[in-house]
Amino acid sequence: MKTITTLFIFCLFLSCSSKSDDGTQTENTSARFDLTAVKVTNASGDAPVKGDEITITMTVKNTGSSSGTVAISPKLSSSRFGDYHNVALDAVEGTLQAGETTQLTLTVGPFFKDAIKEKHYALGSGEYFFEAFELNGADDKEFEGRIFQVATSNRVLVPVIYDPTYFSKVNYNGSMKTYLEQAFTRKIELYNEGNYTEFEGGLDEMMDIEHLFYTIPTGNVSAYDAEGGLCEKAIALGGDALGLTKDWEGPVGTQGNNHGFDYLMAITPDSFGGVACGWIDVQVTGVFDFDLSIDRSQILIIHETSHLLGSPHCDQYDVEGYVMCGGEKHRKYIDHGIFVYYQRSRDMMSNKFD
Repeated sequence: MKTITTLFIFCLFLSCSSKSDDGTQTENTSARFDLTAVKVTNASGDAPVKGDEITITMTVKNTGSSSGTVAISPKLSSSRFGDYHNVALDAVEGTLQAGETTQLTLTVGPFFKDAIKEKHYALGSGEYFFEAFELNGADDKEFEGRIFQVATSNRVLVPVIYDPTYFSKVNYNGSMKTYLEQAFTRKIELYNEGNYTEFEGGLDEMMDIEHLFYTIPTGNVSAYDAEGGLCEKAIALGGDALGLTKDWEGPVGTQGNNHGFDYLMAITPDSFGGVACGWIDVQVTGVFDFDLSIDRSQILIIHETSHLLGSPHCDQYDVEGYVMCGGEKHRKYIDHGIFVYYQRSRDMMSNKFD
């Protein structure tokens, strides 16, 4: 039977004793911890899906003869994603009496960082397993519930590398995460043959997806020391910021070597608009110095993401004033700040991430 032991009195003899405060002899004692079972669920107690936080429930028994405190840290691996092995999750502690069995829980995700390796990860869909659980510094590898599955969902897991000086440009005081959530869920309309369909939940509702953003402040992507243009600099800086073994990897769709993330976003204060690197699922968005309003800056962001989702510019259809072809010129944008998509643009767009 495997145990993890914490000794409270160390002796060089097979049996030993020591004096208590009142002078009586006391037996040397120890706590021994055994991890027997692990279960992974989401917040509702169901099997997790992509984008969920997961709760790891660990059943632990103290098989020793005295009480003690155990610190448990899971080591997580993915069967689907590369460079995703023995990821050290946070530790949780509990105190158990002799003979006591208890359950300790740890909630993580959908994004987390291995503080030891300085790498960032997402809980994408696929099979996962625990290599071991570290109990008070020693690995325990014998327990039930080693493997669990994360089912696919409509969530899109996006790492965002950004230069914080962007906010001074657009005069925004919130967080990058909140800013992007506002951009992707602000009311939009879809135009089709004289009719407008409203989507109160924005681009995400129109596409039946949910963006989840993991933001990492960095320097300006345009100043990153890598050869090539903005796309090449973004994939290099993204790989470095996330701790990938190499640059952000394509082609399109969820790839195996990007730590479970779907597509990469880079935000810069440079004035150029934006660029979509469609062959590798990366978008880089800046600003227009002649219009630094939040409306204009956010429409740039969803414009570039819409390219990654498959839409070309819609001026090829001899129209103008929509998100993919001069959306700032539409009367609904001018009067009410509403982003309007053209139906043929929407028809080209799809969620290619799993």
